[in-house]
Amino acid sequence: MARVVITMDGGLIQHIMADQGGIEVMVLDFDTKDLTPEEKQGNENIKQFEGNEIYAFQGVDDVNPDRVNEIETSLFK
Repeated sequence: MARVVITMDGGLIQHIMADQGGIEVMVLDFDTKDLTPEEKQGNENIKQFEGNEIYAFQGVDDVNPDRVNEIETSLFK
């Protein structure tokens, strides 16, 4: 079973880590109202989905099985 750790701070995803490769995580952020027009202009992550403007991200920041184990052991076991 693959494990994914998603780190959030202030309601924003800061980091996505997995314990193995080949994992694709898709993040759809429907809260784009605080982005300025300049931040939106030319940003390939701003997309339309089901009639809504979203910020879309796909991927994992890093693969670190030791760190995922440490997090799981410290918090959930």
